Amino acid sequence: MEQLISDIEAYCARAGISPQKLLRDAINAQWGQWQKWKDGEASPTMKVADRIREHMKQNSGVHALARGERSPTRQPFKQKRARA
Repeated sequence: MEQLISDIEAYCARAGISPQKLLRDAINAQWGQWQKWKDGEASPTMKVADRIREHMKQNSGVHALARGERSPTRQPFKQKRARA
């Protein structure tokens, strides 16, 4: 469990999102679920942990682009200057 929590925290720090947001996106968790896991009041099943890891794997680039990082396959949009 500690490894999963550590992985989630590291991913969220890189992605610029909260662990709660990640859990909502990955497994449609209730907002208090993350804190329950951190406090040891609850824990995910292996199936849920696998779904979270798969979501992090598939969406690592999506969050980077949301933070404004450049896509390696696309050039940044350049706005044309208005004529005066």
